Amino acid sequence: MSPMTTYTSRMAEVPCGDSDLYAFLTDMRNFMKVIPEGSVTDWEATEDRCSFKAETAGRITASLSEALPHSMITYEAESFLTGKVKVRVNIEFISNMRSLVRIDAGLNMNPLLRMLIGDSAGRYLENLMDIIESYNGYDKVRGCNQSP
Repeated sequence: MSPMTTYTSRMAEVPCGDSDLYAFLTDMRNFMKVIPEGSVTDWEATEDRCSFKAETAGRITASLSEALPHSMITYEAESFLTGKVKVRVNIEFISNMRSLVRIDAGLNMNPLLRMLIGDSAGRYLENLMDIIESYNGYDKVRGCNQSP
């Protein structure tokens, strides 16, 4: 088995509290609200699992593997292209309306794949953090920890 290569994003500040963000991110049915329209097809989701097709990676299956209330969520994903990927979202409390977010992604890559991916994984994470910071739907996330 190939060694795990981990990529870590920078910290991003988001306009929503840690408990709302945690509640939103631990229900995978919410992800469809944040995925850019038209970027995936065949979307299926339950609270702790989702699968979809992405043009460049084929079918991707993801599941919630670990969740520490309000501070850390780990997902495991798998696709034909990347094999198993572990994604950890770290959330830090700033205030009831602000949080810090950092993402760590771990991939099992053979040396050839590591050479092909190179620093594009780091650039992808950087772009992802830009998207997270500029996302204008945090009003959908706020209040997620309140039961209806």
